[in-house]
Amino acid sequence: MKLKKLYKHDNKKQIWRIIPSSNKKLIVEERDIQTKEVYFNCLDINSGKKYFVNLQLDEKNWIGIESIHNDMIFFHTYGKPDMPAHKSIIAFDILTQSVIWQNNNYVFSFIYDNKVYCYQQRFEGRQFYALDYITGEVVQEFGDDFISINSLRDKSQEEFNNQNYFFPEHFQRSNPEENVLNNFLKKFLEENIIKGEFNYLLAGDLLFYNYHTVNKVNMLDNIFTAVDLKKNKIILKETLDKNLINLMPESFFVKDNLLFLIIDKTKLIVYQIKE
Repeated sequence: MKLKKLYKHDNKKQIWRIIPSSNKKLIVEERDIQTKEVYFNCLDINSGKKYFVNLQLDEKNWIGIESIHNDMIFFHTYGKPDMPAHKSIIAFDILTQSVIWQNNNYVFSFIYDNKVYCYQQRFEGRQFYALDYITGEVVQEFGDDFISINSLRDKSQEEFNNQNYFFPEHFQRSNPEENVLNNFLKKFLEENIIKGEFNYLLAGDLLFYNYHTVNKVNMLDNIFTAVDLKKNKIILKETLDKNLINLMPESFFVKDNLLFLIIDKTKLIVYQIKE
């Protein structure tokens, strides 16, 4: 197996989130560290072709993405700048690059079966609703029926779990099982001094992992490595971040046959995993 570099995206802004859509698009949320403003970019997930770059809505700071469904992005704002609670639902059409509806009375919960499930926070508790995802019109009222809402939420989560996302996990050094993966990782850890957790992801015969090591100036470097386990060969090695004071979370994941890698917090590189 091998990795083919497809494209690089770099707007010189800090990448906050990377969200693949079901319609082969990739949304990249970025933030300007100085101004705190938020920018959104949409790329073709396979080619890197740009649908839009540096998109901003009316609210330029306190805004984020709830979800993407088909070619619709659902944004939220915040109740207060210093509070994490979400408010409002803003439906943005990727193809027309316009807001097609907005409702400030509801808070987004999840999407399932082409409906946006949301709620109103009232004094006596939450009241739940289902909206048509294209028009924003109420198509069903649930009152405070948590049982039905939780059942639908579970189905929504099940759909997400079937979308072939693969995220790194911590390697348990005490795992007694003997196989190619465990033997390789145990040998690596015996021969190298690392700081913090060791995170890995297995995609077929390819092993991806990242770790932190102390560099020559006594700071931390975050290293990513891809290994072909069949050939016992390193096929890619990148420094994701260097001269760090604190440990950083992993900056890679896999969806379908694509590897997404964030370097220096601002660069996104996408690789295709090939036989």
